[in-house]
Amino acid sequence: MTTNRTLVIVAHPNLAESRANAARLAEIKDLDNVTVHDLYQTYPDLNIDVAREHQLLREHDTIVLQFPVYWYNVTSLLKAWFDAVLVHGFAFTFDGSASALSGKKAWLAVTVGSTLETYAAEGLARRPLDEYLAPVTQTLEFCQLDYQGVHAVYGMIFDPSDETLILDAKEYHRLISTSETPAG
Repeated sequence: MTTNRTLVIVAHPNLAESRANAARLAEIKDLDNVTVHDLYQTYPDLNIDVAREHQLLREHDTIVLQFPVYWYNVTSLLKAWFDAVLVHGFAFTFDGSASALSGKKAWLAVTVGSTLETYAAEGLARRPLDEYLAPVTQTLEFCQLDYQGVHAVYGMIFDPSDETLILDAKEYHRLISTSETPAG
């Protein structure tokens, strides 16, 4: 039986100050089949090594993008990573032929400042989180990745309880260690 190799791409500009992301990473640190790749630590100068990133993507079966939602979007370095790494011929083709990413699973692990209620038709954001993440999910699908959904934890600006963070981190560990994915 082959072990599923998971690449967790972390794109948090203030990771040391993020209790939720730290809890998630602490919970998966000892998993043998997981590679944690911190973009802000690796590329503090924002100079992305595209060949290295392509190799990491090739070596893994599942790609998890872990990031905080900033202004209804991904962080700036994650956007720069998309632009530099997910290029024609590697990540996608126009003729329908397979890319280097074809068939790999991908999902999102996001932290959200506002509450779940904020992301409702009657909430402050006026639409669900999935609608704000649509450009990311469409990018993953265009790159022939098998998009599996999002695992989100809300209310980060309200200083969530340790219990909330522990439960979220345990669920994150369960998803990654069992190769399960969040419900889309």
